[in-house]
Amino acid sequence: MPAALYDYCRKGKHSPIKVGGGFLLPTDQQTQAHLLCKDCEDILSKGGEAWIANKLATWERTFPLFEILTKMPPDFDEDGMAVYFAAKNPEIKVGKLIHFALGLFWKASVHSWSGRKKIPRIELGPYSESIRKWLLGESQFPQSVYLIAAASRPQRAQITMSDPYEGVRREWHTHFVHVPGLLFTLAVGKTVDESIRVFCIHNSPGNPVTISDSLTDSLEQVMVKAFRRSRKTQAYLRAMANHDRERR
Repeated sequence: MPAALYDYCRKGKHSPIKVGGGFLLPTDQQTQAHLLCKDCEDILSKGGEAWIANKLATWERTFPLFEILTKMPPDFDEDGMAVYFAAKNPEIKVGKLIHFALGLFWKASVHSWSGRKKIPRIELGPYSESIRKWLLGESQFPQSVYLIAAASRPQRAQITMSDPYEGVRREWHTHFVHVPGLLFTLAVGKTVDESIRVFCIHNSPGNPVTISDSLTDSLEQVMVKAFRRSRKTQAYLRAMANHDRERR
């Protein structure tokens, strides 16, 4: 994850809480590795990381990207789901949003980002190389790759980050990554269902971005389950005790 995103998950002087590996731990340590050269890091930064850095959801319930997105009326709005065609909004740099998301997925597909494991965090097969070439500007957007961008409403936005992970496998592979207020879904494969393809921010006309209450519900449930299943470390319990004392 880019270093700038960690500031979103800090609240005052309190460190972000890491959920992963079966435990809860307050830490300021960034998930990082000596993977890319400076030139490649600059490509990812200029490609999208720098643009998104100040547009995510905050503890104060501001969400600049949501505010930009909703300046125009939705192109579809029904049953708690709204779809906005980003192509109609010149303030949304669609290419940078896509570049940022695919950069996160690609890095997870070539490295474990863990000192204990050697295999990459997610498996993208041949699509990993296709995405790499697109990120470098060496090829067209890869075929059979579909990216969906979904924002939460500011009052319900989760101020959390998740490393890319794989969802339930079907005839195709689906992966997810979450940053404050924004969930990206990456589906790869020749048999990806049309119900997913139609929301691809790159391939679909209008470059759709969705706001879905049901998707926010599902994300909240995933977060709650992960929290409940994780062991509460002593460092986490001390941090929570200090936070409670400050609130009194």
